[in-house]
Order: sequence, then structure tokens, then C-alpha cells
Amino acid sequence: MKQVRTYIIITFLIFIIKFDISIANITKTEDSNKKTTERPKIIFEEQVYDFGKIYIGENIKHGFKFKNIGSGELIIKNVKSSCGCTAALVSKDKLLNNEEGEVEIKFNPGHYVGKTTKSVVVNSNDPENPQYKLTITGEIIEEVIVNQKLVNFGIIKKGDTCTRSFEVKTIPELKTEIKKVESPNPYITITQNKINDNHYSYQVVMNKYDYIGRFTGIIFIYTNSSKQERIDIPFFGEIVGDVTFYPDVLSFGYIQKGQDVKKTVIVNFMNKNVKIEKIEIDPDMVNYQISELSNSKKIDVKLSKDSAVGKITGNLRIYTNSSIQPVITIPIHGEIRG
Repeated sequence: MKQVRTYIIITFLIFIIKFDISIANITKTEDSNKKTTERPKIIFEEQVYDFGKIYIGENIKHGFKFKNIGSGELIIKNVKSSCGCTAALVSKDKLLNNEEGEVEIKFNPGHYVGKTTKSVVVNSNDPENPQYKLTITGEIIEEVIVNQKLVNFGIIKKGDTCTRSFEVKTIPELKTEIKKVESPNPYITITQNKINDNHYSYQVVMNKYDYIGRFTGIIFIYTNSSKQERIDIPFFGEIVGDVTFYPDVLSFGYIQKGQDVKKTVIVNFMNKNVKIEKIEIDPDMVNYQISELSNSKKIDVKLSKDSAVGKITGNLRIYTNSSIQPVITIPIHGEIRG
């Protein structure tokens, strides 16, 4: 009798345990199904914002409002923006059903002019749209319009002058005035020609330059505009004599002992009456060979294979009958390693 009672009790306990496990599994399944059906869903009032036209120097700020229309909690992970654009979440990063948020975008066009499009990506836990792309677009225009963004004088023979021109226009209704146009370069002369009240032409003259070689500089245009108070126009060019040559430095770099290395210098004659009278080269480990090209000379410079380990320092000197360039000196450097 006692054994029968024990058997009944054990059987009852096993039934209770199995029942509890079944209930737990059912609850777990229900919770899992609930989580599966409770999904967040992000939706923005607008995906593209067109700011129209703005003047250079103006900044754009716009808020993209969004809402969680899903049943699950929406989590904004981060907001990433493209170059020239900053974006920030100005609301909380966790939103329940029907809660609203906002992403604020700031755009600084800098000196850019023309049509532009910038984008921002909002990363969230929305399973259908984890990367939501927002776009701002528009056009940046100028109050003061210069038809040349830089002035190229090209190649100028030493002793000659060279003239270039550019035009400046302003918008009549803004009443923008050109106050002054100048360059700190003492060889530059600028003259103004008024076409009408809002249109000017400028003649830029590079006067007789004392030096041979490349030159650069800037022309400054000053206005009464708060957005374009000063406009910079770079200029560049090259003054040449009777002879031009390239390169202006011979670099062998790092080479191994016994390595066969050759460098070449091209000499062009701007004056057909100019000739090379002689060539000198040092150190002794360096030698040269000259050959004819059309209106130019080719000078091949080589290192002796038995050159000692160490630094190479010397010059290639080209002597001519030119009164402007009687001697052309081209530095030579490098290093031989063992």
C-alpha cells in the first residue's frame, strides 16, 4: 500500500513538472511572436529638400521630421553626412509607436558656385529601411561674377610685356559696387574699363620682369558686398630667356653601387642665334653625352658604374653665347648605396 502511494505521488510530481515546462514554452513562443510582430518603421515627412537659390556665403539649415509608425521601438543608431554638410539628431534616439523626431542638416557651401546636391544617411533598426537617405539640393549663385577664376600669362620672353583681361559683373538690384582691384606684385599693372554700371573690364599687364623662371601671384577684387567682400584671382606664368631647359635639378635619388642610371636634360633655344659653347660637369663620377633634337639639344647624364658609395653632389654647367643666360647651372644630387 505504501509503495502504491509513493508511485502515485511521483507520477503526480512528474505531471506537474511537465505541465510547467509546457506553459513556459508556450509563454516563450508567445513572447517571441510578439517581438517578431512588434517592428519599428521610420517615415519622414520629406526625403528631398530643395533650398532653391542662395548667394555664396549663405548657409542652409533644415530640419527633416520623422515618425515611428511601427509597433516596435525605433532606435536611431547614427546619422552620417557627405562632405560640406553636417547633420545631427535633435531629438531622442529611441522612439515608441507614433513618437516623432527630427534630423537637422546644416550646409555651408564655402566658395562653391553652381548646382549642388548633398545627402545624409540615417541608420536605424528599421528592418525594412535600415539606411534612410535624405537629400538637400539647390544652386549657389554669386553677387559678384568674375568670368575668369584665374589668369594665365603663359610663357613670356624676358624683357617683354604681356596683357590679359577679365570681366566683372554685379547684380543691379543688389547695388553691389567694386571698390578697388589691385595686386601686391610690383610688376602687375591693372586698368579698369567701365562697360556699364554693373559691368567692368580689367586689363592686367605683366611688365618687364627682371627674373627668369615661373611666377605666381593674386589679384584682389574688393567690393561692398558682405558675402563677397574680397575675391581672389590667382595668376601665374613663366619668364624665359634665350634658352629654356628641363629639369632644373638632376636627382639620381638612392641607387645601388654598379647600377646603370641615366638622367636627361632637354635644352630648347628660344633665340635661334644662341648656341652652346661648352659644357662642364662635376663630380668626376658623372659624365655626359649631347645629341641633336629639332630646335633643341639632349644631354644624357650618367654615373660611372665604378662610382664609390656615398653622396653625389655637383653641377651641370652649360655655357652659351647668350647675353641674358651666359651660364646655366643645373644642380646634381643623389646617393650611392652599397
